[in-house]
This record gives sequence, C-alpha cells and structure tokens, in this order.
Amino acid sequence: MIKNEEIVEDLNDLVKINNDRIQGYEKAIEDNKDAQLDDLFRHYVVQSQNFRSQLADHIVRIDGTAVTDATSTDVSSKIHRAWIDIKAAVTGKDRDTVLSSVEFGENAALEAYKDAIEKDHLPAYIKEDLMKQMSQLEDAYEKVKALRGDK
Repeated sequence: MIKNEEIVEDLNDLVKINNDRIQGYEKAIEDNKDAQLDDLFRHYVVQSQNFRSQLADHIVRIDGTAVTDATSTDVSSKIHRAWIDIKAAVTGKDRDTVLSSVEFGENAALEAYKDAIEKDHLPAYIKEDLMKQMSQLEDAYEKVKALRGDK
C-alpha cells in the first residue's frame, strides 16, 4: 500500500527545489546588469512560486504538511547557491557566468523532477501536474541555454 508520508516527502523535496530556484533567480537578478535578463528571471521566480503552491496543495489534499519555510532547501540546492556565489565573486558577475549558473540550476531542478516522476507510488494526477511543471522547466532550461549561445 502506498504511504502518504512517502508522497509528502517527495513533494516536499520538490518544494525545496523550487525554493532554491526562487533564491537562485533572485541572486541572479542581483548579480546581473541586464534588464532583459532581470525580466526573464523575475518570470521564473513567479513560475516557481506557482509550482510551489501547486505542490503544497497536493500535499495538503493527502493530509500532509508542506514545507512552509520559504528558505528551506535541500543540501544539493545549498551547494548550487554557493556555487553561484563563488562563481559570481570570482568572475565579476558577467552575463555568461550568470547564465551558466542559472543553466546549472535549471538542470538540477529537471533532474529532481525526473526522479520524482519515475517513482511508482505517486498517484497519476500528481504525476500529471509534475510533468506539466517539468515541461515548463525544460522550456526555461532551453531558453537559458539559447541565451548563452549553446545550441
């Protein structure tokens, strides 16, 4: 029998990934001097806030408790933010460095979503929402990759 605790844990991991994505984009906005990128990054902040809200709704519906601390992230996410901080400090926060860091973060988010979707214990309706979110993450990843000039 599927245990709701396992589902809640998996969904809370994705909440944490979205918390990190929000913090990563907010950091990228600080480090970036390109208004066009700032607009795009703000869009992705709002996107992750919406994802986080949808995930929390699923958690509550199955009588779980969603991570409520917006700064709660997982260990790999903290490593990613530290990587952004270090790279920005070393290279002077140029556009390519910021985009490279963001691309790295988007890839990490995609991997987390792929791992979650592959789990057998998630109900189909939740997997469907995760696949929709992952599709939008893939679009963001491709957009950032294109901005860097990688084809």
